[in-house]
Amino acid sequence: MKVFLAFLLALTIFTTKVNAQPQLLYHQDKEAKAVSGSIDKLSNAIREGKTIRIYMNLGFVEHLMDAGFISIIGNNVYAQINGIQAQRPNRAESTITLRPYARHVGFYSTLSNYEMKWYSVN
Repeated sequence: MKVFLAFLLALTIFTTKVNAQPQLLYHQDKEAKAVSGSIDKLSNAIREGKTIRIYMNLGFVEHLMDAGFISIIGNNVYAQINGIQAQRPNRAESTITLRPYARHVGFYSTLSNYEMKWYSVN
């Protein structure tokens, strides 16, 4: 019976993780003004240890990234992303190539002048 209950508990946890949907915590426009959600909601999710994912729309290209190192100061959130191979978007051809030997480390915040959506993914 104990084994069966442990199996049910593990199955419930696994199913919850698999079916978990990202939760939009804060959406800011390209002037860093709130569209929906709140910085408080975002900050609380960070304090609870939630994984934060950032969607960014630059108008000609869209990005989705996991926040790496996150800081809260005052009523603002700052997030660095782990280094990635730098990209070179080509607007005319709608393609992206990698820039050889170049690394990009992003630094974004609730004050950034980009349309951004901050999600909790767990």
